[in-house]
Amino acid sequence: MTAGAVAVAAISTRPVVVRDSRTDAASKAIDLMRVQLGRASDGRLRAAVTATESWAPKDLVASKGGPPGSICLRLYTGGSKVEGVVPDYLVCITATKSGKKLRGSVLRERTNDFPERVTGAKVTRSSKRTVVVKFSQSSIGKPATVRFSAESTRAGCTRTSCVDAAPNLPTVGTVKLREPSATTNRPE
Repeated sequence: MTAGAVAVAAISTRPVVVRDSRTDAASKAIDLMRVQLGRASDGRLRAAVTATESWAPKDLVASKGGPPGSICLRLYTGGSKVEGVVPDYLVCITATKSGKKLRGSVLRERTNDFPERVTGAKVTRSSKRTVVVKFSQSSIGKPATVRFSAESTRAGCTRTSCVDAAPNLPTVGTVKLREPSATTNRPE
C-alpha cells in the first residue's frame, strides 16, 4: 500500500452525528436534537438536522413581522477555537414568504458586517422532524476538516434566548474530508 493510500484510508466516509439530549428550546422555537454532517455520494456535503417534534416551513415565518426563523449549520473551517468564536460559514434554511417551501443558502461570516451570501443550497425533507441540506465543498473553501453544530432561531424574535443549539457550544462535531495540503501547514 502506498503512502497516499494510507492517508485516504484514514479519512472516514461515514457521516458524523452530534446530539443535544436536553429539551432546551425557547417557547415556540424548534428544539434541535440531532445534527449529522458528511460527504454525499456526489461529493457535496450533506447535513441532516432533526428536531424533537414535527415542524413545518410556516413555523419559520414571522407572523407579526420581525426577522424570519431559521435553522443554520455553524461551520468552522479555520484553525480557531470554537468557544465564543463566530463561525466561518453558515448554511441556513429559511422559508419562503408564503411559508410553503424551504430554501437554503451558504453564507460567509464577515467581521463587523452582515454575512455574505456565497451560493444556494438544496433543501429537502426526509420527515416532518428532519430537514436535509446539500451544498458544495467549494462553497466553504474546500477545507480538510469541518467542525460543526446547528442552531434554530424562533421566527419574529431578535433575542439570543430565542436560539437553540445542538449540541450546545463549545461542543461540536468534526468531519475530516481530506488530508491537509502541505501549503496549509506552512507557518506564515
